[in-house]
Amino acid sequence: MSKLLEDVRHLAGTIGPRGTGTPAEAEAADYVSRRLADLGLAPEKHAFGSVPSQNAFPIAISLLALASTAIYLQGGTAARWLAAALSFFAAWSLWQTIRSAFNPISVLIPKIISQNVEARLRPKNETRRKAVLLAHLDTNRCRLVWQSMSVRALTPMTWLTLAVPVGMGLLYLAGAILGGTIWWFLSLPFAAYQLGTIVTLLRDDRTPYSPGAHDNAASVAVALEMAKRLSSAPLQNTEVWFVFDGAEETDHAGALDLLRRHGAELREAAFFGLEGLGSGEIVYLTRQGLIAYYHPSPDLLKAAESVAAKYPELKFSPAEMVAEDDVRALRGRGCRAICLAGRDPQTGILPRWHRPDDTPEFVSEETMSRAADILCALLKEMDQ
Repeated sequence: MSKLLEDVRHLAGTIGPRGTGTPAEAEAADYVSRRLADLGLAPEKHAFGSVPSQNAFPIAISLLALASTAIYLQGGTAARWLAAALSFFAAWSLWQTIRSAFNPISVLIPKIISQNVEARLRPKNETRRKAVLLAHLDTNRCRLVWQSMSVRALTPMTWLTLAVPVGMGLLYLAGAILGGTIWWFLSLPFAAYQLGTIVTLLRDDRTPYSPGAHDNAASVAVALEMAKRLSSAPLQNTEVWFVFDGAEETDHAGALDLLRRHGAELREAAFFGLEGLGSGEIVYLTRQGLIAYYHPSPDLLKAAESVAAKYPELKFSPAEMVAEDDVRALRGRGCRAICLAGRDPQTGILPRWHRPDDTPEFVSEETMSRAADILCALLKEMDQ
């Protein structure tokens, strides 16, 4: 068995589902640390706090919107203005979560502890540039909607969920200006939607974690393969960082913690986010996100296009995807970043995304090896 498949089977099979902040995620971090040490690198672990679920923010936002309904019913001009303001704040908070994976109410949400594993490899000569290979350790739950079979519903549902608190705010604003309780009665269907959202998301958070063979054990295996290749043949002038982060599936806290500690040092670094590189097409993503799109940095997009043109045998092509990853957080903070992903041509998303059958037997050694070849070509393109 190749080391690529061995890594995937250990992470997604022996360890299994690796929810953010769980002992299994910590066990995966220990495994990756040992693998890096065996390659002669010096891995470091760094712990940080993260929200416990991707649903933590939308649940809190829906609670804020429901609070505005209760406040409006108290009567009086001040209460009605406060209800309107709270509804609009809920809508703004949701928009912030969509566009940046961060929410100002994060300080009110209890945190769990996750961790990054990081190592760096010096070049043969003077360091003139830096590259970061980023592959997350944690897996998500088998979500009711956020999974490959329901991907077409994500965009309209996101628009609807954003429109509901805006509608509540407009109704309560009309009530603050014109008076009357009719506006409160008109808002009840919106409030019912918020209540239904909370119930659905709480149920969603009771689904089991995915084994995550594609998302993201295969990408971790590819990054470890790159560490092996580059340890024996370092680049000329490019220092390569290998970052295996936690909490990607919740609030990208691992990537943000990396920037907090090394932001100045990595200001000009090129970040390569690795996602779902276990089977299907290998693509570089030209656009990601649901309704607040983000794009790779132009220079890395140009490098990917160059590699795709020079090496057609690598079958490396552009694509768009609704799935979001650490590149969202990196690009939002001005970093040079691009996502390389595996793509199921039938669903247009990561293979077996957030599903219970995302298991090692469906992962392709050939695809992972080709992904490593592509990364080698990209890094050499950058090194020159």
